[in-house]
Amino acid sequence: MPNELDQLKRHPYRVSFGGRDLGLLAELPEIRIGHRCREWRLYDNDGGDEPATEVVDTSALVSVASCDIATALELISPFAVGDDVLAAERTRELVLSPPGQSGEKTLRFPRAVLLPELEYSPRPDNHRAKITFRALPDDNGTLFTFA
Repeated sequence: MPNELDQLKRHPYRVSFGGRDLGLLAELPEIRIGHRCREWRLYDNDGGDEPATEVVDTSALVSVASCDIATALELISPFAVGDDVLAAERTRELVLSPPGQSGEKTLRFPRAVLLPELEYSPRPDNHRAKITFRALPDDNGTLFTFA
């Protein structure tokens, strides 16, 4: 994982998706960056070959536990059987921002979609809704910014 993500401090980050505020997080976000690779062989003129691996696709899974149960449930409810989850019209900016005047950096995923997954914990001491986003690179190949 990039070094910038290691710098996330342990304080309540605020999340917004497409400008819609999901409120403060109940815990730190879980961010998993993955690459899909293609393996192939490079052949040279001398008859030798060399294995190569090429990155074909990059994405990130971002799971957040929101304390705003109503908004999380409202966002997840429109999904139906047969929906194209990764459709372009579902793409929004996902922003994880530090609280107030902390001086910390904001983590932005310019192109993310909400996945139709939900973990809901209605217990009194652990009331939260965990939802997951898939972030994809934008047209310039940028997966996220941390500034």
